[in-house]
Amino acid sequence: MQSTYYKGRQAAAYNQSWKQFSERTHAVACSMLDFERLQQPVGVQGRPRRILDVACGTGLLLHNLSIRFPHAELYGVDASQEMLAQAYLRLYDHAHVHFTQASLTGGKRAGLPYEPESFDLITCTNAFHYFSDPVATLHGLSELLLPQGQLLIEDYARRTFPFPWPLFEWLIKRVDPQHRHAFILEEAQELCQQAGLEVRTATRFPIDLLWKGWALLAWSGSVY
Repeated sequence: MQSTYYKGRQAAAYNQSWKQFSERTHAVACSMLDFERLQQPVGVQGRPRRILDVACGTGLLLHNLSIRFPHAELYGVDASQEMLAQAYLRLYDHAHVHFTQASLTGGKRAGLPYEPESFDLITCTNAFHYFSDPVATLHGLSELLLPQGQLLIEDYARRTFPFPWPLFEWLIKRVDPQHRHAFILEEAQELCQQAGLEVRTATRFPIDLLWKGWALLAWSGSVY
């Protein structure tokens, strides 16, 4: 899922270029989480919750989550070493943050180097349009969730007529060749269901004058 768009100069300027976009999308995504559940320790030993942000980029969302869940163990994975370098700098003083360079795939555990049933929450924001095999990748991510774990997905939405979306998406691919396809909310919900996930809540929202987005929260397995 790595793109040249997230290397070199583009990576260094990412936060500045997409500041408003990121703040708006992350705010909506975080508003959908079951905070009460995630703030509770687990089991007799009271282990901290474990949270994974896939395609974590420069660590903006992980930083927000570190404030909301100060006792959680946080994990970030991204294909771009340059983006991860910025995430390291943003979260260098947080003892319970771990970063890994890896790409999402449609294989077991989405190609990520974690054990099955490792995480209470997995987040994926502004990256769903890179999935070449969404159902397989979603199923792989579900393997990483503990029973009743939460999967939070957010992305920008494909626009309908009269918006000239085919031309717009062609331009996007010229800038970011790894872009695959922008989905609408209903498509994303159906893909989650095909992957064996239960969509609990979903929403559409405006990002700015140009972009619109969607977000959904899906759960896996039975209550633990």
